[in-house]
Amino acid sequence: MGRKKEVRQIRRLLQASRLVTVTGVAGVGKSRVAVEAASGVRRAFVDGVHVVELAGVGDPGHLERAVARALDPTGTLAGPGGPGLAGLLGDRQALLVLDSCEHLVDACAALAQTLLENSPELRILATSRQPLGVPGEHIVALPPMALPGPRAGTSLAALARHDAVALFLQRVAAANPGYAPTDADAARIAEICVRLEGIPLAIELAAARAREIPLGLILRFLDDRLWLLAGRTAGGRHPTVGATVEWSHELCTADERLLWARLPVFVSAFDAAAAEAVCADGELPAERVLPALLGLVDKSIVVPVRQEEDTVYRLPGIIREYGVAAGGVDRERLRRRHLEYYAGLAQRGRRAGRYGDQLRMWIRVRRDWPNLRAALDLCAEDAALREIGLMTAAALWYLWVACGMLREGRHHLERLLALPGPWDDARAWGTLTLVYIAEARGDLEPARSLLEECDRHSPPGDPLIPLVHLKMSGTVAFLEGDTRGAERMLGEAAERLVPDGEVPEVFLPALIELGTSLAWGGETTRAGEVFLECRRICAELGEEWASAYADYGLGLVALAEGDAGRAAAYARDSLRVKRRLADAVGIVFCLELLGCAAACDGDLPRAGRLLAAARAGRSDKGLPEGGYPVMTADSARWAEVVDRGLPPREAERAAREGAGMGLAEAVAYALGEEPGGDAGEAGDAGDTVGARGGAVRDAGDWAPLTRREREVAELVADGLTNRQIAHRLMVVQRTVDSHVEHILAKLGFSARAQVAAWATRRRRDA
Repeated sequence: MGRKKEVRQIRRLLQASRLVTVTGVAGVGKSRVAVEAASGVRRAFVDGVHVVELAGVGDPGHLERAVARALDPTGTLAGPGGPGLAGLLGDRQALLVLDSCEHLVDACAALAQTLLENSPELRILATSRQPLGVPGEHIVALPPMALPGPRAGTSLAALARHDAVALFLQRVAAANPGYAPTDADAARIAEICVRLEGIPLAIELAAARAREIPLGLILRFLDDRLWLLAGRTAGGRHPTVGATVEWSHELCTADERLLWARLPVFVSAFDAAAAEAVCADGELPAERVLPALLGLVDKSIVVPVRQEEDTVYRLPGIIREYGVAAGGVDRERLRRRHLEYYAGLAQRGRRAGRYGDQLRMWIRVRRDWPNLRAALDLCAEDAALREIGLMTAAALWYLWVACGMLREGRHHLERLLALPGPWDDARAWGTLTLVYIAEARGDLEPARSLLEECDRHSPPGDPLIPLVHLKMSGTVAFLEGDTRGAERMLGEAAERLVPDGEVPEVFLPALIELGTSLAWGGETTRAGEVFLECRRICAELGEEWASAYADYGLGLVALAEGDAGRAAAYARDSLRVKRRLADAVGIVFCLELLGCAAACDGDLPRAGRLLAAARAGRSDKGLPEGGYPVMTADSARWAEVVDRGLPPREAERAAREGAGMGLAEAVAYALGEEPGGDAGEAGDAGDTVGARGGAVRDAGDWAPLTRREREVAELVADGLTNRQIAHRLMVVQRTVDSHVEHILAKLGFSARAQVAAWATRRRRDA
């Protein structure tokens, strides 16, 4: 509510500055304003807007990992640290939102400076109670909400024109739809907002009490607390916020206060089932957790967030701080309960294909990653928890491989495997999962070494371990191009893994790789039979990830048989699933297959874009250059068809457009969902900001160009490419391409150099 002026200011500054920090006291709404501003410019950043929530990051040493997770969900960053992050970013046009930096201000400042120095196209939007102090930083000081003055009037309608009163009324209506304040209440409501100094969090907490407490009594409570806390700013808090939070705590029931003190064990959002499992005990029985949680929601202490079909909850930073400071809680015991719950969640996700909606479950597990990470970190800190840590990390293979978190999986498995302990089943499963990650990354030498180590040490325990070892060895042969060795090992693994009751997880990947190896060897009929059998089993189990790879394999078979339309249909079906899971490996494969199919069908410009987008995606995500051998050969062959069939300039343009899309835009293009128009442009009509940060002058001698076309023309004169212009103006590149074409047509020119010369003359004559 309100804040339109500040949101516009942030968007304007992001055009002129590479680092913008939103500052203000606790509870003033910094995070909301920053996220709103970032969402309004997201289409201008072809490589995405990445939000890093730092409230749950307590150790400055974990900052870079938190940023890496936001920037690199596919887990392909070579290593931690500022230079590594900068290397990952390269020249990507991305916006990084660092939310809640105040407790890590020195570390955030150092990291921001490193990233900005090494990544020329990066922009950072930070929120903090104090500036970062980095050279070139622009500050947006977020004030409290507008309050009614002495001449604001006495009617409720007149007072509601002020943001603070409007927020109070909105929250009162949400808390108690049957309560309708009248003009008789207007003076008290205005006084409450004034006493709370227009701070949104304090207003929301007070409004939540209006359902139960008369307005006059709320004022009396505020008088007492604000007088008591006058002048105190402990922990960087504004005294009004501290007083209101303390008052809210006192008005909670005993169960609500106890739950409030326990909820900070969750480092990120959590659902009701997690709260019940982790926070319940004899003092707070499970059946009383949900009523206490809903009570905290009613009091605006816990924030509910709707995510698709689920509701999760989060704690605002100041509320979390107060809960931790409340004391009276055995934090270590809570962390163990937290570990047990999320270890169980990892196992449920592992079995999701057999018992429910696999994609929904895996996406839910990925959503819970910050809490899973905290559980794995706890295991890595205590050798006594090595076994549960390794089994949890192994159970999360789908998160690492299918959901594109390769780097995180490698990091946690290597930490856990470094702990002292015997070569037991837990170590064997951890090692084999690390092999799977190495294979997905194309690190075949480390994969072979790990397989040899596992072969030497694994005890005769779980009978499935040798079969998984055989399958992983077949995968290495497959990736190296050893067709016969791959078929032999994968075929034997698939035969010995034939399900007798429950299907082993590794069985379906073995079938997929066997079918792909057969297709590469030219045995398309056998390959098609394997893929169809895989799809049949997947349909019985509700297994969607493996089924999508079977679709991809059937697309390979169709392409080998010359049926481009069928190949593209299979690839699109697969791509839709891969996009939902953020499976970068699968996405790149599907883009390659669609590019090959387009070339086979004679649509060479589209083929050139898709193949270039796939190559760029492979490079950006650090994926192995070779990919699956069959696709490497086909991609190279069809890329030659494109180069031979198109005039050189058209081929270069198609490749340039494809490489500049970014993976998300390339997927939308491949599925026929590409966005259009200027919807992503920042700012409002009549308030346009020029490329160098100043206001654009009236059109004058620049006719017949529009205001935006003039901006583009001036940047062409400055020597910028269309990609650079798009980043400067925060629009998508195709919008700039369209503007340049319109400029050429309006001016009757045929080359950018003519536009540059014309714009230079107009600028000189102005």
